[in-house]
Amino acid sequence: MSPSYPQKYRSRTSIQLCTTLFEVRFISCYHISVFMSKQLENIPSKTIKYGLYAILLTPLVFWPRALYGFMTPKFILFQVLIEIVFTAWIFLIIYRGEVKQVVLYLRKSYIFLAFLGFFTIYFISAIFGVDFSRSFWGIGARMTGLFTELHFFAWFFVLISISKSDFGASLKSDFDIKKYINFSFVISVLIALSAFYTNLEWRLVPGYTVFSNPTFVAPYFLFHFFWGVYQIFSGLSSYWKNGLFVVGNILILTALFLGEIRGAVIGLIVGVLFLGIGLILSNILNRRKRIILASSYLLLLIGVISLWQWRNTSLVQSVGILKKFSEISTSAATAQTRLLTWQSAIEGLKAAGPRIFFGVGPENFNYIFNANYNPRLLMFGGGSFAETWQDKPHNAFLEILTEIGLIGSLFYALIWLAVIVSLFKLFRSGLPGSRSRQKILSLTLSAAFISYLGAMFFSFDSFGSWFGLYLTLGFLASFSDSNLQIHSNSTNVDSRFMKLFVIFAFISILGLLSVNVSIWSANIADADALRIFSKDPTKGIISFKKSLSYFSPYKSEYQFDLIASVAGAIEKKLVFPNLEDSVNFMIQEADKAVIVHPKDAAKYTDMARVYNILGTRGRDPEILAQAEIFGKKSLELSPGRQETLYYLARTALLKNDASSAVNFAKQALLIDPGIRQSHWYLGLAYIASNQRLEGITEIKKALDIGYVPQNQLEVDFIKNLGL
Repeated sequence: MSPSYPQKYRSRTSIQLCTTLFEVRFISCYHISVFMSKQLENIPSKTIKYGLYAILLTPLVFWPRALYGFMTPKFILFQVLIEIVFTAWIFLIIYRGEVKQVVLYLRKSYIFLAFLGFFTIYFISAIFGVDFSRSFWGIGARMTGLFTELHFFAWFFVLISISKSDFGASLKSDFDIKKYINFSFVISVLIALSAFYTNLEWRLVPGYTVFSNPTFVAPYFLFHFFWGVYQIFSGLSSYWKNGLFVVGNILILTALFLGEIRGAVIGLIVGVLFLGIGLILSNILNRRKRIILASSYLLLLIGVISLWQWRNTSLVQSVGILKKFSEISTSAATAQTRLLTWQSAIEGLKAAGPRIFFGVGPENFNYIFNANYNPRLLMFGGGSFAETWQDKPHNAFLEILTEIGLIGSLFYALIWLAVIVSLFKLFRSGLPGSRSRQKILSLTLSAAFISYLGAMFFSFDSFGSWFGLYLTLGFLASFSDSNLQIHSNSTNVDSRFMKLFVIFAFISILGLLSVNVSIWSANIADADALRIFSKDPTKGIISFKKSLSYFSPYKSEYQFDLIASVAGAIEKKLVFPNLEDSVNFMIQEADKAVIVHPKDAAKYTDMARVYNILGTRGRDPEILAQAEIFGKKSLELSPGRQETLYYLARTALLKNDASSAVNFAKQALLIDPGIRQSHWYLGLAYIASNQRLEGITEIKKALDIGYVPQNQLEVDFIKNLGL
């Protein structure tokens, strides 16, 4: 039985109990709100921190089963991670009320403003360019369109902002931009180790690394090499850490030389020379060290001169990279193809008209190249037509000038002007005790950028070069203004706005993720189809259909993979069930593929070749008429292209019009009489038109100037002619 209390005590107890319950509820709600508030900060903060470190792992990623399995997985994973990180970053600055502070900081960042201006022109150029789709997405093999570059810019954006912000202790205390690049250096060493791995099934040989193409990884190595140099000479690390940086740099250099990319090695040499001269002329090192360094550079210069003098010796010729350097000459095949391609670019600039200001659009160099095709390119390529189709000028500066125009080039120059200003400020900054380290940092970063620019003079940007460039620029932009910080001044954000933003961000990130997943799925299905088709055409067609069912900006490329596979099977007379259905499906997809890029001469030339193959079975007049239409359309877009004229000659022969075949072949020969293939095809046309003597004469000329039979049928044909 409960105790009884007087009335006045019962009333007081009830009041106290109610007060206590209210306090408990208030305190509980307060703690819950505090907990939820912390979670709203901690979850995005951790997402940003761990996501940024995960991004550094993407250069290691590959998937041999995929199409372009050493590049596409890197791009896809990088894009997915930065989409997640960037969304978390946007949420956090809005939640913490730091939007204004971030904007105020970015307004004072020369590098960011220069980049923003460049991307504005970049986007305008893409909109008004020849082919917006190609500008935005690039091609499947490289994925270097505006879509991907905006992801790299977002990464740069996040890096420089979190280095200046109070994004909570969980992020600020753990994230340090120098530690971040140190971690990236470790990853670069792991990639360098993969240069010693051989796997013929994956087409990996020494020097290729998990990038497969040494050209793509070389700039990535350059940036990390100079970062290692800074760590070694700055005196910030302990002896054992310095030892690790020394070993890492040796591995990176070895992998770089194994790749035998002359442009990258030239860039490295120029960067190292700049760093050495800077150290010798400045007061960073004492007199004794400067004398030792100068002596070392003198010995290095003597060694380079000696190697050049002895370039024809067996010792130099037995070492791959030394042999490549010994072959440096404007008469070398690689030099000739680059010079001819650069000439096409310059001719395109001369004929650009109003397009000189904004160019033809990013990733659209192939249109300039095709319109100004130089027939001499057919002299190279070992009998194939590979060297006659270029989508990059192998010179990043000519690429920007032709694709983004004079205005885009001006803003590109402003980026490097902003970099120079930031490096100069960094060189002059620092406390008396740390000034020498700041100067070393400024010189090594300058050397890294110089080596990058040197490499890009003979190459073009891709995943590796962008990765190293944006990482280093992010560090420079965040480090050069070390006294400027962003501090949050409010956490009061309208809850309705936050809910709307969360919904919008959630839908956006799901949309972007679905795009990447769809691109990846289409890529895998197409790769499967290409592997399966030669063994089982029926299953191959099923895989092609699966690939084409997904959204992918590279669908037209997969459609041409289908076209080439079916046409190749017909040409080789392989057993092909449901041939008629497959051919009809192929033709339907071919029509769709051509529409996507209606000004691409390469597609029309491919279609002329494919329709010629179809025309060999029954010589259907409609098929042959279509082949001729495709060929002539290609010539309109790329005048003087001999390959197209050869296919038109073939079409004429299939139509029993030998005189037209001879005329097309003569036209190809007149474009450049020194091309051996043109003599060969003219000889074939003469023989087909019953002008045997003229035909044998042309075939003999082709052989005399170096034509090599492409298969056994051609070998037998030559023997039958008595040659």
